[in-house]
Amino acid sequence: MAFEIRYNEEPISHSVHTHTYYELLYVLSGAVNMRIRDRDYLCPAGSLVFLNPFDEHASTPVELPYKRYYLLIPPTQLTAFHNDLMLLSVFRFHGSQFPYVLPTGELRTRFDAYFSLFRTLEPNAGDFSDTRFEAIMTLILTDAYRLSPDMFTPANQLTFLPVQDILGDLDNNIATPFSLADLAAKYHVSPGCLSSHFRRIVGLSPMQYVTQSRLMRARMLLLTSELSVTEIASMCGYPDVSNFTRRFHQQFQTTPLQFRQKESKHRERQILL
Repeated sequence: MAFEIRYNEEPISHSVHTHTYYELLYVLSGAVNMRIRDRDYLCPAGSLVFLNPFDEHASTPVELPYKRYYLLIPPTQLTAFHNDLMLLSVFRFHGSQFPYVLPTGELRTRFDAYFSLFRTLEPNAGDFSDTRFEAIMTLILTDAYRLSPDMFTPANQLTFLPVQDILGDLDNNIATPFSLADLAAKYHVSPGCLSSHFRRIVGLSPMQYVTQSRLMRARMLLLTSELSVTEIASMCGYPDVSNFTRRFHQQFQTTPLQFRQKESKHRERQILL
């Protein structure tokens, strides 16, 4: 399965953090205050919240019982999760004016039903389980589009650059040395023009996007593989492991090895509990 659904009723607050995946939060009951990229959003029952791996956020429940669903999609699985790039744009394109929170309003009962369906589906329930999950997500995203089409960004309507294609190039060549000049030449624009349009649509410069993608991919590999730190550094575009370690520490305030050891101990405690 290309994504994961979680349900939670615990009134837990979270300090500022990011994820290694795209996230869709749905507030089923209660309310939560979300602080996303230094802006505060009150999310009452019926709110959808769209987050990507680069969105720093924190959460504080403000009305109980706080019940919610989380949809989690690994970056490497985003296009496998759905084949409609316009619908996926609500996860990828978070420029400075992106609103993050979508009240479902008159359609709330529909969204309650959509998410409740996830709880009735077993992750490994036969050959068509992925198809059923994707069908429900299509209903969720198309109704979200109906409520707020401006949150979905068809790149060709806001810029002459094919930003989806550029993101695909960057995602598929994460280990390749990045050159803004080469990327701009490929799309027949100046580096300054590409950088300006890219930042407006995505919310990051191309270099920031590449750096964040590499570090997020590295963090995911540290969690899910037994590859060495040197191997992971190379796979994520850092042939110099010391440079990789320094940048990882700048981003996450820990070294790659310390991060892996801490998460390993945390998982062991979870198993014992």
